[in-house]
Amino acid sequence: MSLRLVSLLALVPGLIGYLVNGLLSWALSGPARIFAAAFYLQAPLTAVFCLWLGHRCARSRHAFPAALAASQWANALSFLLYLWQFHLCDDAGRSFFWALLAQCPAGPLLFWAMRIVMPFSGGTRAQPETTIATALSLVFLAILFSLGFW
Repeated sequence: MSLRLVSLLALVPGLIGYLVNGLLSWALSGPARIFAAAFYLQAPLTAVFCLWLGHRCARSRHAFPAALAASQWANALSFLLYLWQFHLCDDAGRSFFWALLAQCPAGPLLFWAMRIVMPFSGGTRAQPETTIATALSLVFLAILFSLGFW
C-alpha cells in the first residue's frame, strides 16, 4: 500500500464522523430514529478501520514515522481548524462549514473521550473540556493506528 493511498484513507474517520452527524440530524428531526444506531456503531467501525490501516501499512514495510504521518495528517489539520474556529474566532466570525469540518475526524470517538474528560471537569461541557476531548479522540486514532502497525 503506497503512502499516497494511506493519505487518502486517512480521510475515512472524518467521513464516518460527517455521515453519522448527518444521519443523526436527519434521524432526530423525523420519524427515522433507527439511524440513531449509527451513533453507537461509529466508534467500533472507526477503531476497526484504524487497526486495519495500521496493519496494512506494517505489511507494506513502510517506516513507522512515515506511515504515522501519512495516516494522521488529516487529524492534525482538523485540530488546527478546530483551534482556529473555536478559540481564535468569536461566535459571529465562526463559519459553520469550517467548524463542522474541524470536528468530523474526532467525531467517532468524541463520545468516549468526553466520558474520560467529564469526571475531571465537574460535569461541564464547556469549551476547554471539549477541546481536550477532541485532542484526546485524535490521539486515540493515532494509538489505534499504531497498535495495528505493531
